[in-house]
Amino acid sequence: MPHFVSTNMFEDTNTKYHDFYIMDYLVNEKHNNLQILPVWYKNSIFFIRCIKRHNDFLYKIDKLTRPNDLCAIKVVLGFISSKLEVVRHNLNQVNKKHTRGTQTQYFLHEDELETIKPDLIEIGFGSGRHILDLAKSNPTKKVLGFEIHAPSIRQVLNAIEIHKLSNLYICNLDARLGIQAFKSKSVEVIFLHFPVPWNQAKHRRVFSRDFLENSFRVLKNKGYINIRSDDDEYIKDVISESLSAEEAHFEVFKNKDAKIISKYEQRWSKLKKDIYELHIFKHFFDYQHKEKARIEFEFNIKGIKLSDICNKKWIYDTIFINIGDLYCSKPSSTANINMVQIAFGSFYMPFNTYLILENGELHYLKRPLYIKSHIMAHQFLCKILEQSLYVKLKER
Repeated sequence: MPHFVSTNMFEDTNTKYHDFYIMDYLVNEKHNNLQILPVWYKNSIFFIRCIKRHNDFLYKIDKLTRPNDLCAIKVVLGFISSKLEVVRHNLNQVNKKHTRGTQTQYFLHEDELETIKPDLIEIGFGSGRHILDLAKSNPTKKVLGFEIHAPSIRQVLNAIEIHKLSNLYICNLDARLGIQAFKSKSVEVIFLHFPVPWNQAKHRRVFSRDFLENSFRVLKNKGYINIRSDDDEYIKDVISESLSAEEAHFEVFKNKDAKIISKYEQRWSKLKKDIYELHIFKHFFDYQHKEKARIEFEFNIKGIKLSDICNKKWIYDTIFINIGDLYCSKPSSTANINMVQIAFGSFYMPFNTYLILENGELHYLKRPLYIKSHIMAHQFLCKILEQSLYVKLKER
């Protein structure tokens, strides 16, 4: 990722540069060599981390908030570095054709998922050969791809523009979370082709019993999950996990010809590796799922201090909450902001964001999704905050 190292520290905060507004630093209360530089960019915010080391300062983008526009990241880091004595950097500009697509309507944020109503979903589309062919071959259907690899996202978004595809959308989100955002019985097929098998760390796999149940909920009757893999252990585990469902219908193929294959599958085929394809049907199977009423992820709590809950963990049933270090505005700053990083939700599908307390108002930087684990975690967090406030009042 873009970064640079300088011998001195950027001090020209509260500065506007093109579409960027660089705010004051937030300082880590526990480790004062760690600071965060918030940057407003096109009605959103991302963070630049400043790490004071022995003889220099490292500036790099915060992974949790980084925008997908690589050019924008390099532009603002380039501006900051121009004010400093830079030792080294990797801020050479990239070709705009690889980043222009990120500003289109076809790149979705998490809170836009529910507006798309996709017919076909592909998880981890990689170079995009299969998902691009899906969109071209099914012009009347909406196709959605989940991917967490930024270069693959930029490559496919660029292809959408080149081929003038109006039915293909991309989301940079863990599909295990994203799949839960859709309404019941709305999707025809979910494609999961050549996922990392994670045979030594199976909890990291996309496919699990939770994923299967969430997929069966969103699939239409007789809709199915399409899985391709060269790993026989992975396929056997998927079959075993699926057999634990209440009812399932399978089709299993070995070395079946595919219309479109990835460059990796081409390589494996040349090595004479077996390729497996598995269809798991939602056949005569219907989860009795009642759509929940919407809740707003808001906090109706006044007088809370984030310092009371930072660096703590809680577990309730299948839900966890982990709150990290506290970052605060400098005493000389005109802003009054406290902030902590928070991870919560299901153990297998954690959600990461920041809690921000600004002028007495508490809110999430990135809003959780309207899914069961996030709703439960938010409600649990509200109880923690209420209990913390009650204890503080009682001590007075």
